[in-house]
Order: sequence, then C-alpha cells, then structure tokens
Amino acid sequence: MAKLSPMAVVKDKFESKEALAKIVMAQVERPEGLSDAEFERKIKTLSNRKLLKLNAAHEEMMKAFGSKDALVDAIVALACPGKVDTVYRQSLAKRHVAQLLNLHKSLAKKSK
Repeated sequence: MAKLSPMAVVKDKFESKEALAKIVMAQVERPEGLSDAEFERKIKTLSNRKLLKLNAAHEEMMKAFGSKDALVDAIVALACPGKVDTVYRQSLAKRHVAQLLNLHKSLAKKSK
C-alpha cells in the first residue's frame, strides 16, 4: 500500500486543513509578542505536514504524560535525579512539546 500524502491524511482524518489548524491552535501556546490574529494567520499558513507533526506531538504528550508540566517533571527527574533544579525546569517549560519529547526519549535511553 502506498504512503498517503500529508494532504490526503489531513482530508481523511480532519476533513480540512482549517479544521486541523483550529485543533493545533488550541494545543499550541501562543508565543509572546504575537497577537491572536498574527498567531492564527501563522498557524493557518503552516504546511499540512507540519500541522500533522504538531498534532501528533501533542497527542503523544497527552497520552504518555497528561500535560506539559508532567513531561517537564519527568525530564527533570531523569536529568537531575534526587534534586529539584528550578532554573532548569523553567528553561524546559519554555521549549516546544516536540523538543521536550525528544529530550525525554534521549534521557530515558541514557538512563537504561
């Protein structure tokens, strides 16, 4: 079976790019300095592939950890066992979900 294009996946799962963009807008934190209109325009102009990646990362985070804070806590526990490093935790909280998931995977691999 041939691999579906990102556009075909979006139409199959979400029916339209606009529907997926609305879902992603609700999942992604709006960066400081961007108005709501600019943020909405920026999300709506992303490629189908990028929207699918953002949605998949958020779903993976919710399934495995429940929230971004829980993911950050898990990373801090792996990186600094026995310590509570608030500065490191604050810097992690500013990162995107996909970056945090990759960091958690690499730290979990190292700890084994």
